Amino acid sequence: METEESRDLEAEAAELEERERTLRAEREALAEAEAELAAEQERLNWEEQEQNKEFCQLSQFCHSVTEGKNSNSAIFAIFAPMVRTQKQLCEFPVDALPDKIRPYIQATAESLQVSVDMVATFVIAIISLCVQGKYRIQVKPDWEEPVNLYAVVVMRPSERKSPTLKMVSAPVFEYMEEENERRQPEISENETKKKILTGQITNISRKIAGSYKKKDSEYTMSDLLECQEELRKLEEEGLKELKLIVDDVTPEALVSTMKENDDRIGIVSAEGGIFGTMAGRYNDHTNIDIFLKGYSGEYYSTARIGRQGNTLKHPLITIVLAVQPQVICDIMDNKEFSGRGLLARFLYSIPNSLVGSRKYRTEPVNKALKEEYNNLIKDLLKTNEMDFDRPIRLSEEADLQSEIYNQQIERRLTDDLEQIEEWAGKLHGNTMRIAAIFHIVKYGWDAVNVPLEAETLAGAIKVGQYYLEHSKAAFDMMGLSDPQDVKDAKYIISRIEQNDKTDKTDRTIPKREVLRLCQRFSTAEEIEPGLQVLVERGYIAIQRGKSGKRGGRPSEQIYINPAYYQWKEEQRK
Repeated sequence: METEESRDLEAEAAELEERERTLRAEREALAEAEAELAAEQERLNWEEQEQNKEFCQLSQFCHSVTEGKNSNSAIFAIFAPMVRTQKQLCEFPVDALPDKIRPYIQATAESLQVSVDMVATFVIAIISLCVQGKYRIQVKPDWEEPVNLYAVVVMRPSERKSPTLKMVSAPVFEYMEEENERRQPEISENETKKKILTGQITNISRKIAGSYKKKDSEYTMSDLLECQEELRKLEEEGLKELKLIVDDVTPEALVSTMKENDDRIGIVSAEGGIFGTMAGRYNDHTNIDIFLKGYSGEYYSTARIGRQGNTLKHPLITIVLAVQPQVICDIMDNKEFSGRGLLARFLYSIPNSLVGSRKYRTEPVNKALKEEYNNLIKDLLKTNEMDFDRPIRLSEEADLQSEIYNQQIERRLTDDLEQIEEWAGKLHGNTMRIAAIFHIVKYGWDAVNVPLEAETLAGAIKVGQYYLEHSKAAFDMMGLSDPQDVKDAKYIISRIEQNDKTDKTDRTIPKREVLRLCQRFSTAEEIEPGLQVLVERGYIAIQRGKSGKRGGRPSEQIYINPAYYQWKEEQRK
């Protein structure tokens, strides 16, 4: 006779089977959508080719370059930009967002006439900044993820990135100002105590030293050590000014700031200057260790000769940037960024442009929506500190869903995701972080007591699929999926342009100077494949000059196609 327990098990099995059928149907629908996107891409490719005809025509004739008394002509191949045509990418799945933030995101996008993709990415990242270090998500018993995110929005200069980021991050700055005003009396008191203790230490040291031989000092070494210990505690444990966000900061200063702010920080900027800082703008060498470890909360310690080092036990960084396409293209110049996995840690959004179709008169964001968003951000910032052994756990349904999603990604790592394997390998973890953020938005302080639901994870998976498509496009822009000779060609022309201080309509450079500029290559043979690509693509022409009066091997000159500079100017508009 069938028991009630067996009937329940059969019902659960039927329910799981129904969910699996639903997931299969969603995958089939996704495949159909990808086919439609491919057809649209083919149409856009044709349009792009038509638009670039004027650049090609510019390169089909000779350009004369005069040097002194000698006149030489360089004949260029048809100019063919080394960029993939940017297709129309999928739009952000707004329906996947939690109810508490969806209306605000939509209203902000409408008010500012910007892409909802940009607003949604900013809001999710700002919330991750508020909750990093306070929650973690337990994916399975031996796998936990922090909830901080690295996110980059890539858009043209006129897309209103700065006003959008300013509006979305405003509650964080308001909270910092209010909190620091509250802290100020205690901070001032601690500063006074430190000055007094410093004076006492100096005075005691002087008196002990002066009476060392007489051995009749009114102070002992214990008195000195006691003052030093009290000063140390004030400096390390005393209340300090709260800093949640920085912008232009060196890695060393970043570590010091994190040390004073519970090992956490947010980097929020409408520019990409932080990439230049990572690449060594201030010290001529790439320094990305803290950014690598700040993504996952790994132990970080520094030791410097002549300086006190810093130790961060659980460093966590949230990064949200809005950059122009050229910044993304230039990133490929630094091999450490890709070679050490920095670029694989970011979620990339490349919203479809609204420029040319934006309205002038729009409704401002509803006051109640703005207040609800501001209160949410401030409440999350006020959330009491939690131990690291109190993670968010998955419901049984969400756990099964997580497994299916993980295995779908795993199979694709050796198939269509192979070119971005390192990034795709972090997709499941990043998706779980997003799911945790959605769960926290939904339940607030009670998030650790309620299992993360399958519905919440399903929304996060939709968002993860959005970032997958956009990140694939970003890696194409960066050229990281290009063959090596094309990567070398992009690096060479970038180095030439960065060091070019002359008239760009009449530009030549000795080949040996190019080799000197491109330190990636140690011999002339290594640079040849990249130069050949530039010749074939019409970027440059190489001509051998005349021998000098003393004979010998004539030098080679590289002529840069004026069409390249004209094309670059068009890209910046």
